[in-house]
Amino acid sequence: MLQLKTPLSPTESEMLLQCLSEMENNLMSKNSSSNQDMLKRTTLASARQKVQSQMYDCFYREEIANMVFALDSLSRKYHAQLTESTPVETAATVGSVLRTVAVTRAKLRQAATRK
Repeated sequence: MLQLKTPLSPTESEMLLQCLSEMENNLMSKNSSSNQDMLKRTTLASARQKVQSQMYDCFYREEIANMVFALDSLSRKYHAQLTESTPVETAATVGSVLRTVAVTRAKLRQAATRK
């Protein structure tokens, strides 16, 4: 089991929960009954439940990997919104989200590299 040495802030937890829920919804909308998709849905649900209950000391490596992937997807989505013509206020908001994603992802990766 892996443990986060630095707990997630409420903002980081909320963002991660949103990402995990989106991934779960995307998998459910595929209506696939493959073993791989079922396992992934179970892993996402388990990770989401642990984050919701603020249990940061019992993650499986696969849960961490899925959470990092979810945050990477969110990061790409927000990064795509940044252009030279993006209004300053929007860019500041997007930058704030990207920073939160990066910090959360770093915490998760740090846990994944520990033995």
